Amino acid sequence: MVKKILTKDIKLKSGVVLPKGLQVGVTPYKNGTVPTVLALVTLPDGDSKILRYQSIYTPPSVKTLEKWEEMGYSKTPLGKKTEPDGTDEDDFPSWLLILGYI
Repeated sequence: MVKKILTKDIKLKSGVVLPKGLQVGVTPYKNGTVPTVLALVTLPDGDSKILRYQSIYTPPSVKTLEKWEEMGYSKTPLGKKTEPDGTDEDDFPSWLLILGYI
């Protein structure tokens, strides 16, 4: 689990709002052994929610994605380099996987 301080309010389908500045734990959510576009977010009260990475982290720009493609790598939401279709050592998938480009 990686600690993350939310940089924006996140409104859940239930109507509950996770406020900007809230510290949460983020764990990659997998379907078996396959990384998904979802993350398991653990709240301070111990409750967990499954959210899209884009609601927790700011996705890179298209220009940045193109630069990574030229260089032959991608990065994860944690900023770690990985194969374009891979995950980092914490099992976070590449942005190319998350955004559905691969």
